[in-house]
Order: sequence, then C-alpha cells, then structure tokens
Amino acid sequence: IKPGESLTIDVTTNWLFPFILILLVVAIVAFVRKYTSTSLVLRKRISFVRAKGGEFALKVSLAAHAKKHVERVNVVDKLPLMVKLHESFGGEKPTRIDEKNRRIEWNFDKMEAGEVRLVSYIIYSKIGVEGKFALPTATAIFERDEEVKEVESNRAFFVAEQRKVE
Repeated sequence: IKPGESLTIDVTTNWLFPFILILLVVAIVAFVRKYTSTSLVLRKRISFVRAKGGEFALKVSLAAHAKKHVERVNVVDKLPLMVKLHESFGGEKPTRIDEKNRRIEWNFDKMEAGEVRLVSYIIYSKIGVEGKFALPTATAIFERDEEVKEVESNRAFFVAEQRKVE
C-alpha cells in the first residue's frame, strides 16, 4: 500500500461448521444424559443352535442389568410368527407363556443396583431362513421411586449364510 491509498477487506464467516459442531456436542450430551438416567438396561442376543432334525433353531438370551434399585420388573418378549418355542429354558423360568399372543413374560420382585438377571429360551422352525432374520425388541416395565417406567432392548439380528447344494 502506498501512502494515501486504502485497502478494505471483507470478511465473511461460514457458520455451517460451528453450527454442526454445536449440534454434535448437544447430541452427545443428550445421549450421555439419557444413558446415565436409565435405571435398567435390557440387552438381547441371539445365537445359532444345532438341532437334531435339521431344523432352524436360535437361542435367545436377555440380560436385564439394573443400574439402580428397581422393583416389580416385568420383562416381556414377543415371538415371531413362523417360530415355535422349545420347552427348555436357561436361567429363570418364565412366569407366563401366552401362546395366543405369542408372548413370554418374566417377573422379578426387585433388583438391586448392579444386579444382572439372565434369561434365555430356544426358538425353532421347520422353515429354514436365508438372509437376515430379525427378532423384535423386548420390553421391561418396572417401578423406580413409585413411578412406572419402561425400557426396550436392542434389536437382535441373525444372518444366515446360503448353503451349497450338491
């Protein structure tokens, strides 16, 4: 710049990146608050079981983990339409099996903080499954500080590989 000349600079700010960063921080804080505020965590897992008659069979395991003291816990799981329930159960036996509505229920009087209850059952079907097999989420209804609350489990998936036909 020479004497007597002036230079003007226009500065513009791209607000997109700070806005995305703020939204990401808010989402992380909301997720952490939601996760730490839950009194009961319900996790669902499935694994393949070898059946004698060549049937398609899966072992479904539910883990109820109490983070805080909870009372009157009712764990409900629904069965898909094309499967049948095997008579053997791992862990605690179900309180009620509703064949008509295809529901299995377990009741626990109370669970202390840190306590984990594992329940499992086996489902089977004459019809084989190819591709992805998804089970519905399980639900737990419980009382905490005389307030009824409800949590859902994760969705459990099983991926069946194609067999070679010889």
